[in-house]
Amino acid sequence: MKPSAFRGFTLIEMLIVVAIAAILAAISYPSYMDFVRKGWRSEGRSALMQQMQEQERLYTQVGRYRRYAGDSGDSGDSGSSGNGGAGGKYTVESGNCEGKGSIDSCIRLTATLKAGFSDPQVGNLWVDSTGGKGCDGTQAGRCWQ
Repeated sequence: MKPSAFRGFTLIEMLIVVAIAAILAAISYPSYMDFVRKGWRSEGRSALMQQMQEQERLYTQVGRYRRYAGDSGDSGDSGSSGNGGAGGKYTVESGNCEGKGSIDSCIRLTATLKAGFSDPQVGNLWVDSTGGKGCDGTQAGRCWQ
């Protein structure tokens, strides 16, 4: 008998390789998504701090805050929102601080993820003009780190 000239993989060997690849993917995907979400949070924090700096400059010039109108500038007292930077994952919105009836003396900026993105651990990020920072997710300790 002559040995076969063709050598290949058996079905069992192929199934074992596919199973190992699936297990590795299942283990690594959550870590990858955590890494991606950390990048999103950094982008949101950056957008909030940039807008808060603009608000503080305005407050030193005119003595009051104004609602955020995104990239178009000031919109007076009408509600508004803008993107957290060109092509950003967050929308930055302005509003009153807790317990304040007006935005004139205290402003709170909130970064909300756009549709199609989710971050249940942190949720929406916020910062206010009194120096307060936080988020509304399930793990508040991860907001600003």
